[in-house]
Order: sequence, then C-alpha cells, then structure tokens
Amino acid sequence: MAAQIGIPADATTEQLHIIIGALYLSLADAMEHIATAENLSSAVAFKDRLLTALKSGDINMSLLDDAKTFDLVVSVVESALETRTLETAR
Repeated sequence: MAAQIGIPADATTEQLHIIIGALYLSLADAMEHIATAENLSSAVAFKDRLLTALKSGDINMSLLDDAKTFDLVVSVVESALETRTLETAR
C-alpha cells in the first residue's frame, strides 16, 4: 500500500481542484506510458490491479465508509485509466 499523504487543512477549494486535476492527468499519462513503453496487456493489467486495490480498500479503507465519495473516486480513477492509447488500441 502507498504511503498516506497529507493535504494541508488550509488548502483552498481551488487548490484541491488543481491537485485532483494534476493527479488525474498524471494517472492518465502513466497509463499511456505503460501502454507505449511495455504493451497494451501490461497497461490493462496495471489498470485491473489498481481498480481492484481501490475497490477492495487496499489503497484507502476510508473510501469504503462513504458510498458517494467512493463512487466519485472510482469514477474519476476509471476515467483517468481510459486513455487514448487504450481506446485506439482496442
């Protein structure tokens, strides 16, 4: 499991949007990199492992406490994992 990160309590809503956007783009870039540097099956395997860990609580158990937040996080991650590389390779 990844180390916990802390978001400063005084972070503004705008800063949180920037953080989420940057993480979203970074995850999408990582997927494209895996698909290009390795192969499509490696990218799909990474996606499957990441979503399984996220949905099972292996990444962050507190997500399981609130269904609305859980659904939002999963949908954002799933969306980031659907890269142009994967879409065009299918």
